[in-house]
Amino acid sequence: MVLSLRTVPIQARRVAFAASLAFYLDAATVICVAISLPVWRDEYALTAWDVGLLGSGLSFAIAAGAVAGGRLGDAIGRGKVFTGDLVIFVLGASLIALAASPGMLLTGVMISGLAAGADIPTALAVIGDVAPQGTQGRLVALTQVMWIAAILLTYALGFLVSRFGFPGIRTLSWYLLVVALATLAMRLSVGRPAVHERTATSITRASWSRLGRPAVLWPVLATGAFYLFWSIASATLGGFGTYFLVTVTELTLTEATGLVLITFPPALVMSLIFVRLADSPWRDRLFVVAMIVQVAAFIVGAVSGGAAAGGMICLVALYGLSNVFAGEAIYKVWSQLLLPADVRATGVGLTYAVARAVAASVMLLVPTIIETRAGALLWLLAGCVAVSGLVGLVITRRREWSGLLRPGG
Repeated sequence: MVLSLRTVPIQARRVAFAASLAFYLDAATVICVAISLPVWRDEYALTAWDVGLLGSGLSFAIAAGAVAGGRLGDAIGRGKVFTGDLVIFVLGASLIALAASPGMLLTGVMISGLAAGADIPTALAVIGDVAPQGTQGRLVALTQVMWIAAILLTYALGFLVSRFGFPGIRTLSWYLLVVALATLAMRLSVGRPAVHERTATSITRASWSRLGRPAVLWPVLATGAFYLFWSIASATLGGFGTYFLVTVTELTLTEATGLVLITFPPALVMSLIFVRLADSPWRDRLFVVAMIVQVAAFIVGAVSGGAAAGGMICLVALYGLSNVFAGEAIYKVWSQLLLPADVRATGVGLTYAVARAVAASVMLLVPTIIETRAGALLWLLAGCVAVSGLVGLVITRRREWSGLLRPGG
């Protein structure tokens, strides 16, 4: 059963599109900072510690923002956070674009990370709230399309401006600012979503106590575990894939970058297919297939210790084709279907934040592991996606949740 977004009411589509831009900003921010770091290092005379603080600090800021944003979304009302975090993001992006010192730059990056992180669980909860019955999967799947589109477009812009040095890199900061302002304008135009605008006092007592109840706690733990183990593999491959291909597989930088970039158009196509199937039985059926392919991808790379170009090409290509149906996109859908509305943002914020924080911590060790045990790293990542897949199988086959996950359920 293939389903179209055209069957979804236009207002719900507008709100979902405005909300899904949270994931565009998340991906665009991370990539802009990653591309800018070498130029910032020279322009601002940054030390190695400063560079590390900017890179890892952004990841931890996003994680902290996700906890705060999810909590506030349930506590003071999602409509307030839905627009308020964009105002804060605009402030952070402005500081980055106008930074005259390392301190100003770091402040802007941290503020932007906090705001981007806060926007994610609230945006997902808003989509879940406005989606008519049986359409939640399709609308949530839009977030994955936006995430991959942001990677493609931001990399393309970064490539175009990279030859112009610091003025070109500063263009990326203005690009973030323009996207944030456009997102804010769009959210103001759709109006404050008709979601739970309850008082902070009533929801504070209700949400935290409900999170401890088995009917809520188990879905939070299950989706959180699934996303945690998948994120370790995904963040490592995303953050150090090119570095690994150059230092271990011994590809040139151009070859490595080209190999990574060509995997995103197929991934974008897969995300569009996911949108069509997200509310059909095929969503969880294809999860099983994608999970097997994803594990096989890392095993193929690990067998040669990452030294064989053919094995690494297979890893990158198969991962790009499989991760939509067995990764973050399906985690978002499962979270929205399994968590009650009044604790949805809090639950997603917690699981998202823990996964991002743990992945960021692991990434601090990755360069050292690549130098000493590159093959072991790939086996570790294969184990992570295998554990994630097994947790996903539990989620799709747990009898108590089958009604919630069933299309139209």
